[in-house]
Amino acid sequence: MLSHRWRWPLLIGVVAVVGSTSRETARRQRSVGYAEARTVVNRRCIECHSAQPTSRAFPIAPRGVMLDTALQMKQYARRIEARVAVERTMPIANMSGMTDDERWVLGRWVETGAKIQ
Repeated sequence: MLSHRWRWPLLIGVVAVVGSTSRETARRQRSVGYAEARTVVNRRCIECHSAQPTSRAFPIAPRGVMLDTALQMKQYARRIEARVAVERTMPIANMSGMTDDERWVLGRWVETGAKIQ
């Protein structure tokens, strides 16, 4: 049996782990809509992946991948998931400063069907 002085810290630790686990589970199950994915793409991707890139490094969209429209994002959804969320090779050298949360948003958008409406 645990001594009295160890019961409260242990109980607090168990409650903290269970609470954070349930929050993380809820987050993982949350669907991500097009508007949220579009916000990330506009902030981190469109500078290069556009019909008219604003990046000096890329006067044309790399590999012809343009993400200006919802249909284009849907067309490249699996590629976005692979390069951004799984391989983490995009953005190149993370030039635009994409966060882990933003990577999760794009990956989850694809996982939940890459809906554009």
